[in-house]
Amino acid sequence: MALRHALTTLAILLGLWQNSVAQPHTAPMLEIHVNTPKWVNGCLDLTIERVNVSTQTIYLPEWEGVIFQLSTKLIRNSPSTNEEVWLAFYGLSDIVYRDAQKLAAGAKATDHFCLPETAAVVNQQEKTRREVAVRGHVRIVASYFPTEEDWKTNEAEWEKHWPTFWHSPSASLDIALPCLPQSECTANCTIPAPIVEGEGCVVPDVFQYNRDWNKRGKALGEALNRKYSACKN
Repeated sequence: MALRHALTTLAILLGLWQNSVAQPHTAPMLEIHVNTPKWVNGCLDLTIERVNVSTQTIYLPEWEGVIFQLSTKLIRNSPSTNEEVWLAFYGLSDIVYRDAQKLAAGAKATDHFCLPETAAVVNQQEKTRREVAVRGHVRIVASYFPTEEDWKTNEAEWEKHWPTFWHSPSASLDIALPCLPQSECTANCTIPAPIVEGEGCVVPDVFQYNRDWNKRGKALGEALNRKYSACKN
């Protein structure tokens, strides 16, 4: 039952991710401001401001209002086809709230976040689960509804067609991450963590206590890190 719930949630989140990346990098009604990120006691300390730069009130969704995507390097069988992809890894939730809060023209919403040093990725076909380093770049994606009517319309669509996802504009901001405290070398801080086809984040993380999945994932992670590390031996 938990697995079925996780798969349903993953389908929703994949839809949200596709919707967010389809939006332009900056939105005319909302801007994202962030302080200088730093690692403190095992987490990336971030204060984020969502600023309404329009002349009207907009509405910020309470569910998945701010999502964090990690830059990763997708490893394929042919090295020439390797590519950088964005992996939604934080700000995701399987508890759905369809409410939204008003944000007046010129006003801002301030939130504090503590991002983890690693993100769990799962490959359900290969039955692996492992932790990848949060390094390189993070993309912050903030959704909003331009009008109350837009919010209410999407809320009604949720009620009729759940688990389809709502469509809303979004603003995004890419930031470079500081080196993790345990980084072996500075060069390794800037390159995206490698992932393989089929790997992604699952919410909730129902596989974290599966020893076999984690054992296979650890072996895969160690092999990838040895092959694609920028640190010199």
